[in-house]
Amino acid sequence: MGLPKVWYLFGEDHLPYRILLLARMLERETQHHLMEQFGLSLAEWRLLAIACAMGPCSASDIGGAGGIDRAEISRAMRKLEPKGLLVREADPNHGKRLIISATPLGVELRGRVVAARRQRFRELMEDVPAEERAIVDRAITAIAQAVKDDPTA
Repeated sequence: MGLPKVWYLFGEDHLPYRILLLARMLERETQHHLMEQFGLSLAEWRLLAIACAMGPCSASDIGGAGGIDRAEISRAMRKLEPKGLLVREADPNHGKRLIISATPLGVELRGRVVAARRQRFRELMEDVPAEERAIVDRAITAIAQAVKDDPTA
């Protein structure tokens, strides 16, 4: 698969647009890999990964941490819960809130997915020298910080 036809749509100096395109390309590849190898949608994977990382928490906590809306969390829960990967239990401190937790099976699956994705990312980066990776990392971090610090964003 080559670069999208719109890669240089806004000129070579419009790096944020190309970062967006690259993110979409990676997202499509990740979605395909997750479904093919693990039977998970990208939304299901995000929910599982965040629940494993955060520990028992509410849907609101997960949504805030991962930028995931409640409807997406709800749809993903309807798939993950019957598979025995996540559970919901009433929050003893709040009558209406449910607490989402990963099961041991969910934690194990998360570990396998993380290992597979790390391997794929190593493959993607093998032709990029370490010093260039460091430059890219600093650049995207600076862009992210500028966006985060922008009061209009």
